[in-house]
Amino acid sequence: MPPEYLQPLLHSIEQAVIRLYEEMPYLLDKDVEFAYGKLEKYYSDLAKGKKVDEPDVVSDRKQAIIEEVLNVIDVREELNLDSMVINNPANAGNVHYPSLASIYVKAFKILIPSVRTWRKRNGVKGYLNFVKDYIL
Repeated sequence: MPPEYLQPLLHSIEQAVIRLYEEMPYLLDKDVEFAYGKLEKYYSDLAKGKKVDEPDVVSDRKQAIIEEVLNVIDVREELNLDSMVINNPANAGNVHYPSLASIYVKAFKILIPSVRTWRKRNGVKGYLNFVKDYIL
């Protein structure tokens, strides 16, 4: 189970992906895993202070996922929903997150193995169907 303080962020990301899945039922877990990987790399670079452009990929499906997740994260930032995790000693295990980008990296490090696990258990849409059932 992910740390409680990350669950709202994870839930928001997964809700965005499921909304997109309902619009684009041909999405596959591999598309989601790829997009999460690109987003993890993007936020990892930002956490290191690098100037990078938002991920841009050729696949319409993967790009749609990236854009939806970026939009959700932007909204969460505007509403200041994750800032209380930064430098908070109350985090489970006293984990230190110096920036929002570092929190997002951790979120994707949790989500990527989840996609892999559910895909291996239940096929090419195992994660998407599991999350859809869980969220709805």
